[in-house]
Amino acid sequence: MNGVVIVGAGLAGSRCAEALRAGGCDLPVTIVGAEPIAPYERPALSKEFLAGKRLEADLLLRPPGSWADRDIDLRLNATVERVNLRDRFVLVRGRELHWTHLVLATGARARPLPGIGFPNVHHLRTLADAVRLRAAIRPASKLVVIGAGFVGAEVASTAIGLGASVSLIEVETAPLARVAGAEVGHLLAARWLAEGVELHLGAQIERVEPDRVDLADGTSLPYDALLVAIGAEPASDLLVDSGGITTDACGRTGHEGVFACGDVASFDGRRIEHWTSASGQASAVASAILGAPVPYTATPYFWSDQFGLRLQMVGTTAGWANVELDGGPESFRARYVDAEGRPVAVLLGNRPAEVATARRELASAA
Repeated sequence: MNGVVIVGAGLAGSRCAEALRAGGCDLPVTIVGAEPIAPYERPALSKEFLAGKRLEADLLLRPPGSWADRDIDLRLNATVERVNLRDRFVLVRGRELHWTHLVLATGARARPLPGIGFPNVHHLRTLADAVRLRAAIRPASKLVVIGAGFVGAEVASTAIGLGASVSLIEVETAPLARVAGAEVGHLLAARWLAEGVELHLGAQIERVEPDRVDLADGTSLPYDALLVAIGAEPASDLLVDSGGITTDACGRTGHEGVFACGDVASFDGRRIEHWTSASGQASAVASAILGAPVPYTATPYFWSDQFGLRLQMVGTTAGWANVELDGGPESFRARYVDAEGRPVAVLLGNRPAEVATARRELASAA
């Protein structure tokens, strides 16, 4: 029977299904997920789960029976092989699953380092990745992380807490320079160094061997485990080759009845790969399918926990011209403004009480 088929059992896909049922949708709703586990919380993979403080069952977004209770057909360990837009079906395990509405919530996949496939090389995107990486990080083990973005920093922080030694390699001259600017990057670097991370900035990798990474300056970094954390690529190949699936503010694509939300969706020329945006986009898609569209226009927000810092970003630094920095490694506020001096984003370090103020400031400047 035709209905709503949601491809992807992550936060966006599961939230969309729940919002459809909450909104009174009486069509069949099916979620097709590639992993063998029901929808779960991903942000904890690099932190509490990796540290052994939470179990797999603790990560589940809903109790196991809740999907059936909502009359949501959850099909796990299943991959959509093809999308047929003309006849409106997806191919799953060689069988046609027909739809009146198709929601692509396929997320993103970790960007690989070409030619590197040793058994002790890791990525972190799924629960299976986290289970494998957790087994590799032990007290006194040596972890090398390539990429000083949020995932790399969070894993490095967790590994230090587990008693491992960590070497972190970054091609930029400061961590998170592209997102947060050099001023904030240098502040973060000082904190990471104080916590015991061996930091290699502005570094070029000469070669990667099964037991070491050689840098262009002659430095050789031995490792027991190597984490490649150089970003993510949208898993958009069911509809487009690369770069994400273009949508409007309600998640509608250029194809009738086809929607996208979460990390795979690109609205207004950008993708927002964060928890709150995925949930908000999913609700917007559900509202459009229900015939009462409510565009998702909320100010972007995300957080990261690393080395004793709770980082909270309100807004997006795209288009920023200058940063106004107040504070130091223990607590800071970075205010990003465009060429006209209008605020576009605020990054807070250990200042949670200021999030609401930042939201109001950005809303008034919009």
